[in-house]
Parts: sequence; C-alpha cells; structure tokens
Amino acid sequence: MGRTWLIGEVAELTGLTRRALRHYDELGLLVPSARTGSDYRVYDEGDLLRLLQVQNLKALGLGLPEVAAALADATTDATATLSLHREALERRIAQEQSLAERLRLLAGQSERSWEDVLAAIALSQRLNSPDPVVRLRAALESPGTSAALSGADLFGALVAEPEPAVQEVLLWALAQQPAAAATAVEQLGHPDAQRRRLMARLLGELGDPLAVGPLLELLDDPDPAVVTAAVTALGQVGDASAVPALVGLLADPAVPEPVLTDALAGFGATAAPPVVAALRTGSPPARERAADLLGRLGEVSAVDALAAALGDPAPPVRLAAALALGALGEPGRVVLATLSDDPQLGALARRLV
Repeated sequence: MGRTWLIGEVAELTGLTRRALRHYDELGLLVPSARTGSDYRVYDEGDLLRLLQVQNLKALGLGLPEVAAALADATTDATATLSLHREALERRIAQEQSLAERLRLLAGQSERSWEDVLAAIALSQRLNSPDPVVRLRAALESPGTSAALSGADLFGALVAEPEPAVQEVLLWALAQQPAAAATAVEQLGHPDAQRRRLMARLLGELGDPLAVGPLLELLDDPDPAVVTAAVTALGQVGDASAVPALVGLLADPAVPEPVLTDALAGFGATAAPPVVAALRTGSPPARERAADLLGRLGEVSAVDALAAALGDPAPPVRLAAALALGALGEPGRVVLATLSDDPQLGALARRLV
C-alpha cells in the first residue's frame, strides 16, 4: 500500500482548509479513498493527483460545477489541462517578475518612476474588478508587491468581496502583511458580523497566540457564524488555554459539531481531561458530543469514563459511548464484549467487537 495522508495533513501541506476539502468531498470532486475507524478522511496518492487537477482547473478560471463537469468527462485530457495551467502560470510569473523589477528600480531611485506608480495603481484597480478571476489574480500578486499595495487596500477588498474563493486568497495575502494581526484584533469589535467573522478567520490563518484572548471573547458573539469562525481559528492557533472554553461549547447546538470536533481534536491528549469531565457532568447533549469526541481523539485513557457512560440515563449518550469504545481499538472492544447480552446495546456491541 502506498503513502496515505489524513485530512489535517493534506490541509497543512497544501494550505487548503479542512472545510474546503470536506466541501470537495460533498460535491463529489474529491472523495477520499478511505476513512479511519474514527471516520477521518484518508487520502492516497491518486487522491492527491485528482486534487492537483481540481486546483489546476480552478486556476484556469473554472467554477466548481465546471470543474466537476470537466473531471466527469472521459475525454478530458489531464496532460493538456496541466499544460494550459503551466502556460498561464508562466505568463503570470513573467508579469510578476517584470513588476518586481520595476519595484526594485523604484526603491533605489531618489526620484520615483511614475510608470511603476501607475503599474501599482493598475494592480490595486484589479482588486475591484467585477470579474472574480481578475480579483483572484490581483490578490495572488499583491503579497509580492507590498511596497505598492497597502494592507488597507487588502482589508477593503476583503470586506467587500462576495466570492469565497477570492476571500480565501485575500485572507492569505493579508496574512503576509506585518500588521495584519493587530488590525484584525481591532476589527473584532466592528458592528458588522461579516467583518468580525472574516477577522476571526484571518487570525486563524495567522496562528498568532496573542489572538487567543480576543478570539475567546468572540465565543460570546450573538452571531453563530462568528462564533463558528472563532472556534475554527482557536483550533488553528492551537493554544491549550482555549481548550476549556471550547469544551464548554459542547452543549451549544449553534456550533456545528464537525467544526467543534475538528478544533478540539487538534489539541490531542490535552483536550481529553476536560472532555472526560464533560462526559461525566455535562448536560445530555454535551455528554453525547463528549463521548463522540473521545472516540475521535483516540484517547485510551478515556475507556473507563466511556464504560461508565454505557449506563447513562440518556440513550443517545449510551450509543455514542459504545461507538467511541469501538473506535478505541482493543481496550474498547474488551469493554464492549461484556455487553453481548445487553438488550439495548448488545447487537451494536457484537458488531463493533
């Protein structure tokens, strides 16, 4: 069997978000070849090659439905697609090298070259183009032209940008700006919920531990989308001080379970003790989600707590505990073997064992 990668590894190595990869899966663009016992997506070499095709077709300006149609067409020539992308990339590199040379000359001159100033203005203008492909290319070029394109330009473009794909590139471009974290923190108190959400996402991209405090405050935001963005960002930053607050959201139905699970799973064993405490003392919804999360974490130390949860008064909690034990391998199966005659969980336990 060849090399495989978990969804988190693919996200980290490619710069794509887990959300984007899950979205590709839902659309049928990139269905992973396998899943782990804890239901994590597993990608093989063939999957990565398909992901390369998806990204190449997107870079040529195709929308996701067009990408799906192209990949579903048996006559689509992957080699020709790669060649087209290479040619487009080479043209863009040539343009960027030309602009970079102009900027070098501009920086070394006591009298500014107005030709270069006009070229920088043209780049800024493209950020406001009605064509999302033009805006995307402008955003891709902007980090290499920081002397000509200010962070304010990028922030303005981000908050006005309706296309998610262009937003992603603008977030990446902003993450290259030296003052991005400070500006994003300042904007977290903005009255516009969409701006607060985007700033939370930017802080997640930056991964700055200094953003943990402001992001934790955002967990009380009245807009569920902002709270969800803050949860994802805290998971990306990876500061363990955020774990108790994230575990406290296990009972909150407004936070999507996959988002919260992904965020807490990234902390590994550090998240286990407070999740176990939630399993023992939380509300029924919190206990159910805690049991599921312990299975996804793969924490063998939680076997005793999960075994106790098999007697929980809430049936969903008992079911989640049994499934979690099944995901923990041999230690969990030993416990499940004792349930073979249980009138409610016996059939499930026998299948899991």
